[in-house]
Amino acid sequence: MFVWLYALAWGGGVVAYAPFLTLVLPLRVEALAPDVKVALLSLIALVGALVASVVNILVGVLSDRSVGSVRGRRPWVALGLGLTLASYALLPFCSTPMTLLAGVILFQVALNTMLGPLGAIAADETPDSQKGFISGAMGAGGALGVVAGVIVTAWPRAGLGTQLTIITGLVLICVLPFLVICRRRGPLITVPEQGPVMVKRRRQDLARAWIARLLIQVCGGVLFAYLIFYLQTVDRTGVVMRPGDIAGQAAWLSGAASIALIPLAVAVGRLSDRSGVRRPFLVGAAALVAVGLVVMAFSHHWAAAFFGYLVFSFGVGLFLTLQNAYAMQLLANSGRRGRDMGILNLTNTLPAMVATGLAWGFARSGDFSQVLLILAALAVVAATLMARVRDQNLLATDDDSAG
Repeated sequence: MFVWLYALAWGGGVVAYAPFLTLVLPLRVEALAPDVKVALLSLIALVGALVASVVNILVGVLSDRSVGSVRGRRPWVALGLGLTLASYALLPFCSTPMTLLAGVILFQVALNTMLGPLGAIAADETPDSQKGFISGAMGAGGALGVVAGVIVTAWPRAGLGTQLTIITGLVLICVLPFLVICRRRGPLITVPEQGPVMVKRRRQDLARAWIARLLIQVCGGVLFAYLIFYLQTVDRTGVVMRPGDIAGQAAWLSGAASIALIPLAVAVGRLSDRSGVRRPFLVGAAALVAVGLVVMAFSHHWAAAFFGYLVFSFGVGLFLTLQNAYAMQLLANSGRRGRDMGILNLTNTLPAMVATGLAWGFARSGDFSQVLLILAALAVVAATLMARVRDQNLLATDDDSAG
């Protein structure tokens, strides 16, 4: 029960930002400043990422102080949920580029007040031998964000207020059951003390995993923010869709990839638990990312571009699912997991800064080929880094985790 309600809540967190940042915000930017849409979207993404990074770590530190209470970090999640929904009410009134920037800043503060503590709960209350499974379930829940994008864009002429109202309802449906039913904190998972050599190895592995995740997230960040603009550059002959429906086209593409990924993420996460190792799966997932990006870079027709994006999406989804489980294994101190997860979350926010720079530097002409090949090279580096990490022996610690 806990795993699936938590996964649904995590999915609600993704619903809270994915449709807005990926589909709604780019179109809003284009409507307000069509001549400088890439520059304005890049600025908003950059500032939003900076705010998200600071808030996630700060709230993580604050939630660490309450982790030992009966409800653990849940009150922080509830506070963030309320603030996020309130920020939606303000966004329709942001009718200039600068007010839109201010609205996104407030949204990022609210959103990360919810997501920071919510992410740490999985590390707090899940044994290592089940972290692959719960990470797979989180990946499945996260796919709800893309499905929400399909729902939000189902009516192309719907206004911003209507779209945000739909998102609000979906977020409440996903997050409230966890907060209401799983009100009390479960047992905190602790890791036995280890010698200085093992501690040093853990830190080295965590550093490699952190950098690899950063690189994969850079790849995802570019496609996350600029997918609509990329699809505008490929030949969509044969697609029965009006030119103005590009957001819906992007949403259906992402939705198809995410729905197909749901059972795959859960199965691969569980398989990594049972095999006792995660490294081979992580290396293979990073390789899929590289292959998908290369296909997209050389694709001029929509069919090949869509296929490349599907391969890319599978790779990113599997990598982030398994890498999340691996990283949580390395966070031994339950009293600092909120802070440490906030630092790990920099691999989600820093890439937005890098992504905006790459897109601005290489895609201003409307040609994404060069930037996609650069991203493919980053994915290869990520695969190499994960090939060098030491697998934690899950099978040897099952008894300890269970106890």
